[in-house]
Amino acid sequence: MTERAVFLRHMHDLARHLAWADATVWASVLATPQAEGDAKIGDILHHMHLVQHIFLQAWTKAAPAVRARNEFASLADMAGWALDGRRGIVAYVEGASEEELEYPLRMPWAAYFEQHTKQIAGVHTLGESVLQVFLHTQHHRGQVCMRLREIGGAPPTIDFIVWLWGGRPSESLSV
Repeated sequence: MTERAVFLRHMHDLARHLAWADATVWASVLATPQAEGDAKIGDILHHMHLVQHIFLQAWTKAAPAVRARNEFASLADMAGWALDGRRGIVAYVEGASEEELEYPLRMPWAAYFEQHTKQIAGVHTLGESVLQVFLHTQHHRGQVCMRLREIGGAPPTIDFIVWLWGGRPSESLSV
């Protein structure tokens, strides 16, 4: 197997893990009554999924559509939006070719970085931006799990290795 084929296979696995881990976290959040009124959990989940949506929009060249936190009446309402985003990510990543993932990509908000740092944003590939989404999401899932524990909930174990040991389960949860 070529190095590029291995990279693509790992990208597919990371996308599937993202979907499974997000769904698993959402199931724990929605099973914790205290989470509904917890602004910190709501804000982190909103930010996490907003970033997923805006990167997906950049990859697919879709018109930017940003949903504000106050547009969601409840966490269950937000969970539906999150589900759409992660399923879009999985579909996009699984449909992307090796060549497409190597295309240079300039994110629309790179200008903010340049203005703030007074330097030109380095070039990155579409595939590297996909990795950014996986890593960013993992970071924020960890924050949600910590907060769940703080408010008396039971955070799930969502490690990539656990997903592998479990036979690479698909996202079988509707949340």
